[in-house]
Amino acid sequence: MKKIYLIMTHTGTTISQLIRRHTGNTYNHISIALHEDLEEMYSFGRLHPYIFFIGGFVIENPRKGTFKRFHKTIAKVLEVPVSDESYAIIETYIRQFISDKKTFGYNFLGILKARNNVDYQKSYRKFYCSQFVNYLLVCAHVIPEHYFGNVVTPESFCSLENATVHYEGLLRDYDQRIFESKNLLD
Repeated sequence: MKKIYLIMTHTGTTISQLIRRHTGNTYNHISIALHEDLEEMYSFGRLHPYIFFIGGFVIENPRKGTFKRFHKTIAKVLEVPVSDESYAIIETYIRQFISDKKTFGYNFLGILKARNNVDYQKSYRKFYCSQFVNYLLVCAHVIPEHYFGNVVTPESFCSLENATVHYEGLLRDYDQRIFESKNLLD
């Protein structure tokens, strides 16, 4: 068995505050990481920390880019055990996304339609964050298709049966938590 990490975040930006007010959800962005240190998190979001309307496939880090700019970002990290086969599939898909990252775009129309509980994905070249994570988990047979219903939100992943809360707090403090837990084990 291997583990993947699902990182739900809320940056506190004007856009994220509007989404929070509309949905009532604490978190409005989700990323996936293959390693506990979260040095590389994968998602669909803003390509530039200062420009919201240019989005696509992104490789995120808690101390760089958007999360560095919004240092008060809160996070909830879920740890999800997966089979070795599922992990390998997710890893392969992520490598493909990385190698073709310039060909992917952000599904702005999908996110707007999701507000009305309408699933919209015309192309597998455009995703919003929770569509992307859901896509990976379905392709890797971690969850069945439509597990979360029509529209998947970042907080939908909290209902995964085998997920456990690994961390909750400021994203910038996450690495300190890992350092402390490793020192406790030594």
